[in-house]
Amino acid sequence: MSTNSSRLPVIPNQPAHLRLMGQLAADAFSGGQYVDAFCDNYIGNSHYDWNVSRLVFDGAKLIHHWGVWGYQMRLETTHLNVGGIGAVVTHPDYRKKNIMHQAAQASFDAMKEDGYDLSILRGRHYVKMGYARAWNYVHYRFRPEDFPVTEPAPAYQPLRLEHVPEMDALYNQTHAAFTGTAIRPTFYNKHPEDLCVHAWRDTDGNLAGYVRAAPSEEEPKTLLCLEAVGDPRQCLAVLAELFERGGYDKIACFTLPYLHPLLQRLRLGNCVVENRYFDISGWRVRIINLHGTLQKLVTLFEKRLAGSQFASWRGSLLLDAGEQQAVIHIEHGKVSIGAEASAGNSLRGGADIARFLIGSDEPDEIIRQAGMECIGLAQPLARVLFPNLYPMLSHWDEY
Repeated sequence: MSTNSSRLPVIPNQPAHLRLMGQLAADAFSGGQYVDAFCDNYIGNSHYDWNVSRLVFDGAKLIHHWGVWGYQMRLETTHLNVGGIGAVVTHPDYRKKNIMHQAAQASFDAMKEDGYDLSILRGRHYVKMGYARAWNYVHYRFRPEDFPVTEPAPAYQPLRLEHVPEMDALYNQTHAAFTGTAIRPTFYNKHPEDLCVHAWRDTDGNLAGYVRAAPSEEEPKTLLCLEAVGDPRQCLAVLAELFERGGYDKIACFTLPYLHPLLQRLRLGNCVVENRYFDISGWRVRIINLHGTLQKLVTLFEKRLAGSQFASWRGSLLLDAGEQQAVIHIEHGKVSIGAEASAGNSLRGGADIARFLIGSDEPDEIIRQAGMECIGLAQPLARVLFPNLYPMLSHWDEY
């Protein structure tokens, strides 16, 4: 076994390392099975970023993998560069030796250098790495009979792999305003069993809508709608037929954005909304470049200020995220981002400042949950600058 000093994080090399990476992930997550799927569908043929991911070796033995899937995340009318973290694995013989933390820090440094704004992941062990709550698990549960279909379901049929680019294009068009969603394509080589897409076309043969629905892994008698595009009445009609044909007991929607037309229609009738909170696990967000992220939000800040009590205000707001600080300068509705300001108005919130950037909850709720120190006009400014945007990543794009 080599010395600790030789176990330094390195950049993965696809031809040389992909099989080793797939095997390490398969050993950890699937009992050593599906190595080809990890190599060909998950890591290979995807938005995996080889330049900012990191591996650690002990001699020729791969002992750790820190994977980054880079993607563009929508935030209202702007886009942020996000590093999604996945397949984090340390060989059992090398755990509790700080290897993951070293690989993660090397990756964070590389992400910042390569222009990333934020990092988002799902898991239990990342609070100490500066990850704060991002969004919750939200289920909409309803009965088809509470939403009677007044017209026949469109003529739908399963979508095939060769039609995925067409599906991605329609998704990008219809989800352009939904914060948290990824700009597609993300994964390029889907397995046929992962599709579960039932699609319909308009009179010209163009894709008009689809639902992605399958039995829930946790509750097989529940039909789980993971994605829907198109007229919500048509989506409901197709879901009702799938529900009846499959002999399900329940139906639910999961990972659909809050402002999705289907969810808006459900909220007009009878449904149960389950909002599941997590303390140290679930989806989490970390700041990679605070100044750069704020710079991308300037136009949004100015729009938010225009209709507020701060439309003609002049001053600054300091955001203190611990490792990084930045200042929002406001001059009669115009915004610029700097590094210095008086401490007259400041939000000192550590890692939870990241929650403001993506609008993960109501500003007052974030402040209370994180126990933030608010000085001066910081809290009313936060209410204007950082509204709740209800971010949500589709199941299709999870890494």
